[in-house]
Amino acid sequence: MTASPSGPRRSFRLYLVALFLPAALIFSTSGIVNYQLNPLAYDRGHIRDVAAELNAGRNYANYDLNINWRALRRAQIQQMSAAPDVIVFGGSRWWEAHEEIVPGRSFKNLWVSNDQAEDALALTYMLEEAGRLPKIMVLSLRFISFQPPGERDAQEWQEWAPEYRAMAERLGIEPHSYLTTTPVRQWSSMFYAPAIYNRIQQLSKVNETAGSTTERQKQELEVIASDGSIYWSKETDAKHTKDFVDKAVATELEKVGNKQPKIDPSLVAAFEKVVEHLQKKGVRVVLAQTPYHPSFWNTVKDRPFGKTLLGLESIATDMQQRHGIISVGSYDPAEMGCVAEDYIDHIHARPACVGKVLRLVPDLAAAG
Repeated sequence: MTASPSGPRRSFRLYLVALFLPAALIFSTSGIVNYQLNPLAYDRGHIRDVAAELNAGRNYANYDLNINWRALRRAQIQQMSAAPDVIVFGGSRWWEAHEEIVPGRSFKNLWVSNDQAEDALALTYMLEEAGRLPKIMVLSLRFISFQPPGERDAQEWQEWAPEYRAMAERLGIEPHSYLTTTPVRQWSSMFYAPAIYNRIQQLSKVNETAGSTTERQKQELEVIASDGSIYWSKETDAKHTKDFVDKAVATELEKVGNKQPKIDPSLVAAFEKVVEHLQKKGVRVVLAQTPYHPSFWNTVKDRPFGKTLLGLESIATDMQQRHGIISVGSYDPAEMGCVAEDYIDHIHARPACVGKVLRLVPDLAAAG
């Protein structure tokens, strides 16, 4: 006959159960509530529904831009009825690149937050699998585009890990390890209890309701346009004063001015391979750089951060010379004729400035 556990062992097990059950309850409840309060971040069915609205030519008003942009872009691509003439892809610096900038062409702005080199592989894979490769693909380079994964603060790129790995295999590239590509931070964010309070506070202050709309601007909600770009709410627009922008520039200068993000040659090589692949598929590839705020650029151009940016411009120029792609734009606003009034912070330019970049692409008769 097996002896029963001793008193101390039984007490310890009961202690573990008493400790685990409340934690598990809090953890699971947090996940459920966050899922319901922020469906564009976690609810894949809702994300597909919103993508269908955008593809049908309707806009979508939302409380903020803290959503799963890559999941939304994946759903948009999967539901596209035809390949666009032009796709712009990059980070949030393309927020306000509207279809009016490229008149006479079917246009999609598939920007995502915190874009990385791996995203270019993943996007190409999704478009190719869906049969929706465009005639012109506008890509761009960000200050951490080629930063080694272990040194990155942002991990949103991991949402597209399956597509990245599939395209890496197609191109004969050794992908990152599964440990590197697993979106642990994204999964864990849904179970973050304090986010519930923050979300409830946010929603309690808004009188409008998220949903499909034909309007381009709402009083309180940000509008995701059917072309994929962003139209700010009246309240957000009102915040973009000169003082607001100047403070944003000063804050970013203090944060990154003396940092020098690394450029990983293996990521440059992977990016170059996907560019070559697109060319073989008949896609006209453009590397377009949007300029920084004048005060920011004039300060960092001689600092470590500026050295990384100049290195990225050299990479774009080199690819243009060796592969015949088009390289336009500059991080220097003076070269693009952009002024301080064209910005809402250190990096995000208004349509007037973004349009000047796209206007440099041959055959894209961008509106003035």
